[in-house]
Amino acid sequence: MTFRIAAKNETHNDAIVAAWVRNYGDTMVVSRGQVHDARLLPGFVAEESGALLGAVTYHREGDAFEVVSLDSFAENRGVGTALLDAAVQLARQSGTRRAWLITSNDNIRAIRFYQRRGWNMAALHVDAVTAARKIKPRIPLLGDDDIPVRHEIEFELILR
Repeated sequence: MTFRIAAKNETHNDAIVAAWVRNYGDTMVVSRGQVHDARLLPGFVAEESGALLGAVTYHREGDAFEVVSLDSFAENRGVGTALLDAAVQLARQSGTRRAWLITSNDNIRAIRFYQRRGWNMAALHVDAVTAARKIKPRIPLLGDDDIPVRHEIEFELILR
């Protein structure tokens, strides 16, 4: 690993926002019906020689720590794993009981990624993405591998 993980700050926003707009249409994330503006959330970035390789954002509420977004712009280099590990370490240090996140039913790579890192499927929220389209109409009808995007899969990691 030649990149470094650092706390996300305002200087990272332009690069992160450009990637999110390119990949998702904007910086709005809807999970479990809650709207987040990912550029305003705290998080971590992976950097190498001044280049942004990825970012993770999170939201803490009570005894739960939500990983809101996780993006690797340099695949198969351990960027996503390192960013997720940084978020989990922070959650543990803050005394949080549970870390959780949402991915959509079409995101087979993410489903595999989280399970291989010890996260468990905790819930299937049927038609949650269909409902989220009322808030964020840009969510595509078809996702990875032309799979209809309809449901949210909730993953969790019990921290204590």
